[in-house]
Amino acid sequence: MRKWAGPILIAAIALVLIIISYLFWDIPLAHYCRGLGTNVTDVAQIITVGGEAKWYFAVIIVLTVFFGFIRKNALWLRRSLFILVSLTASGLISSLIKWLAGRHRPVDLFNPGLSGFDFFGVGYEVTSFPSGHSVTAFVLATALTILFPRYGIAVFIAALAVAGTRVVLTSHYLSDTIAGAALGIIVAWAVKYYFDWKKLQLAKD
Repeated sequence: MRKWAGPILIAAIALVLIIISYLFWDIPLAHYCRGLGTNVTDVAQIITVGGEAKWYFAVIIVLTVFFGFIRKNALWLRRSLFILVSLTASGLISSLIKWLAGRHRPVDLFNPGLSGFDFFGVGYEVTSFPSGHSVTAFVLATALTILFPRYGIAVFIAALAVAGTRVVLTSHYLSDTIAGAALGIIVAWAVKYYFDWKKLQLAKD
């Protein structure tokens, strides 16, 4: 149970921040970001691509096939599968929560003035919580940090940048990105614990 202390702490802190952000920060920040100039939003449009899961799925599937059937490297195959499972699990959980929560995106705040939750929502406008880009960025950052700790700071800075662009572009509220970040981190660690339980080693001997 002790090994779950970190993920549980992250979930608790995230929950507090989500509530505070929902009550006090989300709407004012969305209005502020809506007024940002194109010199900021154009850069954000480039950075935000880093949170699109499809690119990572394409790369990791190729690597999985390569290490599994061509190069036949067991260690790198396990590492590839670790990232693939983490991406897949986080994406599925995120999609389920989006549907359950049915939160209106900032576009609905500006017109017609909706910002809360409309549970079991379907469609782009009511799938704001959590931010899928943030989930992808942080599940990858966590998985890569687990595999290559020396790059941890760099990948988490990149993940923060991606999550920030979702707020800047008014695609999500701040609380959506906090939830996405926490979900990504927790899922990656959960998959790591599963691999440990199955004795699927991810580090070199």
